[in-house]
Amino acid sequence: MEQQDRIMDGDLQTLGLQSILKMLALSGKSGKLFVSSGPETLSISLRKGQIVGLHEDGVPQPDLLGMLCLIGRLEPGRAQAIREMAQGDMQMALALLVERQWMTATDMQRRLEFAVTQSIGHAMRWVNGRFAFHRQLLPMESRMQPLDVDSVLLEALRQADEWEEIANEGVTNLARTTVARWQPEVSRDVRSLGLNQESIEVLCLSNGELPLQAISLVLMTPEARVARVMYRLVELNLIEVVDTALETELQQDLSNIIIKCQYTLAQQRSATNADQHLLGLITTLAECINGLLIHHGKYARTLRGRGHIPPIDVVRYLERRFTQPLQMLARQQYPILDTTTFAYGQLDCEPILSLNKVVKGDQLEEFYWEGVQGLAAFLRLVFAELLRDEVGNSHTGRQLNVAWKIFLSEIEHEVQQYQVYRAHRNTQVARGRDAIPSSPPGIVPQPQRSGVPHNEGEAFWSPDTRRRSI
Repeated sequence: MEQQDRIMDGDLQTLGLQSILKMLALSGKSGKLFVSSGPETLSISLRKGQIVGLHEDGVPQPDLLGMLCLIGRLEPGRAQAIREMAQGDMQMALALLVERQWMTATDMQRRLEFAVTQSIGHAMRWVNGRFAFHRQLLPMESRMQPLDVDSVLLEALRQADEWEEIANEGVTNLARTTVARWQPEVSRDVRSLGLNQESIEVLCLSNGELPLQAISLVLMTPEARVARVMYRLVELNLIEVVDTALETELQQDLSNIIIKCQYTLAQQRSATNADQHLLGLITTLAECINGLLIHHGKYARTLRGRGHIPPIDVVRYLERRFTQPLQMLARQQYPILDTTTFAYGQLDCEPILSLNKVVKGDQLEEFYWEGVQGLAAFLRLVFAELLRDEVGNSHTGRQLNVAWKIFLSEIEHEVQQYQVYRAHRNTQVARGRDAIPSSPPGIVPQPQRSGVPHNEGEAFWSPDTRRRSI
């Protein structure tokens, strides 16, 4: 920017945004006003003293089309068609909606005007910062009709005052960047709570992805009023505020557990017979279960916000939460799980791992196979519960679920490989063959010496069919 094009600049403590805009409007100036405070920057385009455009640096354009679908004001099919043409340009999307008569031109103007007012109302609360006006910068292109500065300032002041009111009411933990999501389980019928339409719409939009500012924009409801509604929904235990820093840490921790378990699984693929293969799966499943239990001891919702928690209390919580599901699996499907116990918040599978000391032959393989199935079922149960409890039905939850399914596909492949071998072997036995069966997929026989089978009846895993870890 050329220095001579800047006709005024200064400190917001000396001259506030309201006064700056009034001066530019009265003198009929054209150009661009830059206002910054910390990392936030606002640029306002003026033409002959009227506002014709506005941009907030660092504030991503919200998915207005998706939000309109969430509150039932636009059909998903129509939204997708507009989204493909608009390529993320909100003003273009609104213009296309008007062009197809899915929105009125008046509604588009109101939405664009509200977005400008909302941003200016936020900037008017800045105490520290700088401003500069450049007259030679052309105003940004906009589909909005020019706005009268006085009218915009009047509404922006009102919105700024509402934020001061809710601050006095104690709603201080909510900001325009606050993201909220539905509680994992809401047992009550929300229709019985007497919520008005505005509250229902805020509830629908609190999906764990949209900030308060975006919800305000789509509803054309001042941010402070949305904050007040969200605060009430939090009190009713319908939504919760998302701690993004905590979720990032939580996501990284779970990802590390999944990667570690994949590595353990890959190491176990060196097994050469069925017993060793099953034992390797049991070891992997047990380590993964215990990794998840350690993780949940850090991030369980019940344990959050309580400061330092004695380890014994964490252990009691984990055992209280997961002992009953483990016992139920043992009673209903997998009796071998009765041999496992919880010790200091960890699942002790040593009785299964050491079965080869007391059981041999086919019976050992049967016990191992039941152990694999039981531990796999318990692993799924543990992960589903901790995901529901820690992040619920959120964007983070869906991402973690995808990663988890990739890991489970690795486990399932190993299980299926054994099932193919088992089915083939049982078929050969049913036919009355005593010799080593022809090799099913994934199994090769032990080489014979001097024409005599070695370890007759025992089959070995083929390294050629082992799946690579993702």
